Amino acid sequence: MDIIQPQIIWIDNRCYRKNRISPLYDDGNSVPDGIELSNKQHEGQHLGSFESCEYDDEGDSCETANVPIEQLGDGRFRVKMCIASEYYSKIIGRNGDAKRQIEKDTKVQLYIPKKGQSGDVAITGFSAKDVSSAFMRVSLVVSNARKRMPFTHFVSIPLTTPNVKARFVQFKNDVLQFSRGAIDQELFQNPEKLHLTIGTLVLLSNEERLRAAQSLQNCAKRIRDLMGSTPLEIEIRGVEYMNDDPERVDVLYGKCADSSGRLQQMADAIVDSLEADGLLDRQYDHVKLHATLMNSLFKVKDDSENDPVRSTFNARPILENWKDYNFGTVIVDDIHLSQRYSTSQSTKYYVASAQIALSQAM
Repeated sequence: MDIIQPQIIWIDNRCYRKNRISPLYDDGNSVPDGIELSNKQHEGQHLGSFESCEYDDEGDSCETANVPIEQLGDGRFRVKMCIASEYYSKIIGRNGDAKRQIEKDTKVQLYIPKKGQSGDVAITGFSAKDVSSAFMRVSLVVSNARKRMPFTHFVSIPLTTPNVKARFVQFKNDVLQFSRGAIDQELFQNPEKLHLTIGTLVLLSNEERLRAAQSLQNCAKRIRDLMGSTPLEIEIRGVEYMNDDPERVDVLYGKCADSSGRLQQMADAIVDSLEADGLLDRQYDHVKLHATLMNSLFKVKDDSENDPVRSTFNARPILENWKDYNFGTVIVDDIHLSQRYSTSQSTKYYVASAQIALSQAM
């Protein structure tokens, strides 16, 4: 998030600055000593973090242009939202308090399908402005809840050519031999699943997966323009780590680059599309191009990324002895929307929910 130009949310003629929420504060759990949450927060009415600034302009301060509102025959306005059922409890809140608060604040009726039922969340009101305001409130609840959930899918470029896999296995064996038991072999990535990660997503319904697949397809023309007629070759060379202490590392990755700069442009274009479609929250101005080689989460049997206590390993000897290790090069053939914790029976790579074949895009 750009702290100089933060995202702005309009609710009832007030301008709010949207701040990131620490996942440790979710539902009042693991709150630091000395901080108390209000009763409303404990009751599920905590809808997000805002800093308010007054705005008294009587103009159309609640933007409705991008909200798909329809007018009904009786004069009321309605918008439908396709929301995964996993988010319903966040919108409803404990004993329905959060839902009632949204309805009271925005003067709308909020319909949420009951457990076991299918359908859209519907917001109905006598003012398009009120409906739009409620739409943004619900969207913000979903957005904040999504950030606290472990990702289910990720956009990836497979790095599984025979040469790269062989070089990675050699790297693994050399490190294990050098470490003499100090490094656990379970820390290493499966060579059949070596990949470059472009972005991670939380996709909890078939509709969300279809939207993500369509968003990727919408990138095809832009990618085609970026790629031109020359194949994109990635070089994986050198190792780096994610945190600031080389002796307490949780992720070690290989650095990925191409001489033309097209890889960075392509990755940023894909993130732009997914972000514009509300499927991904950008973390940095540019995608960090990397291939995970070692990860302490690989040792955790339940793969819980939300565990605040995460093991680390001493990567200093690896950084000193293999800092410029050459893992080889890969010609990028396709881009995958990969399912986490999955394995394709045919390729041994992750199962693809969707993919773009660059050979067709060129």
